[in-house]
Amino acid sequence: MESVSEAALYKEIFDESREYLNLNDSNIIKAIILVESLPAVFQMENMLHALGKYAAGLNAARWDLKASILEFIMTDPNSVWPDRFDVDIKTTEFMSNIFRRLVAVCLKHNAVAIGGMATALPSSDEEINIIAANSIQSDKEWEAKQGFIRGWSAHIYHMKTASDPFKNWELTGWKPSPELKTPENFPVKIETPKGKITSEGTRRNIRTIIEYVEGWLNGRGAKGIDSLEGHPGKRPALMEDLATARISVGQVAQRIIHNTISEDDGITHNIEYIQSLINSETEAILKIRKKQSPDEFSSIEEKYKQSAKITYKWIKNYTELNFRSLGSYSKKQLLEV
Repeated sequence: MESVSEAALYKEIFDESREYLNLNDSNIIKAIILVESLPAVFQMENMLHALGKYAAGLNAARWDLKASILEFIMTDPNSVWPDRFDVDIKTTEFMSNIFRRLVAVCLKHNAVAIGGMATALPSSDEEINIIAANSIQSDKEWEAKQGFIRGWSAHIYHMKTASDPFKNWELTGWKPSPELKTPENFPVKIETPKGKITSEGTRRNIRTIIEYVEGWLNGRGAKGIDSLEGHPGKRPALMEDLATARISVGQVAQRIIHNTISEDDGITHNIEYIQSLINSETEAILKIRKKQSPDEFSSIEEKYKQSAKITYKWIKNYTELNFRSLGSYSKKQLLEV
């Protein structure tokens, strides 16, 4: 949802459901609003109120919210974002304040504030699991200290790691100050995050989109993706869904719109350059997949070639400010180039 009117509609749906199902007072319906669009950021307190007795709390989205913000500022030449990996909630002050405001709204109205997703997936390599656990712990400790009471975990393997920081912080006896309970102390101000704009960041975005779309073509709404697969170093695969694909598409398109110059190699972003990256990343992925699954490679190759076409089409549509999501197209439309 992204507006008060939508929240009010859900209240009506819940009211009608109670009557239709003949529910009594012991049958409880509660809803938590996922704040994942820019309009919702400005309306979340009123949205909570519009849900009435069904309102349980607010959930802080991350990638979807960033994608939504990008769509709103897409044409502003003064708001070109750095690589998405540099836009961390903990260190990007205006994003931190959005989430602190969310917590303040919940504290003010005795609602629950739920934090973001721990996206790391388990690995057979224990060293990678330790790397993931350290990152998750740091992230959830920050959320707990802002007043969030819990977060999400993409996989049950990391659930304890993700939940312990909230429990441990609660055991300290910490109580939020009156200042943290006042939404007005955290005004919403959209700024341009600090960080570098690099071709490497663009390439990783494109790798992520190609991998996500390949999973989507195979009927999956989420997929474990390592955007640096084949490169040196160890890191966990991350559970990536439409949110990650949206921000990746939006960021690449924004760089094309403004002919942004990469700080690492001086290359100017345009549609031809992006097409070359799509081609090279697809080839790199297929080289890895051929070694992994030689017997099934022909069908895998076809899916990735389709994914590459859709990736190009999706990015190009965004440069034309057509922000439709994959599910609103037919497969035939997506494969028309």
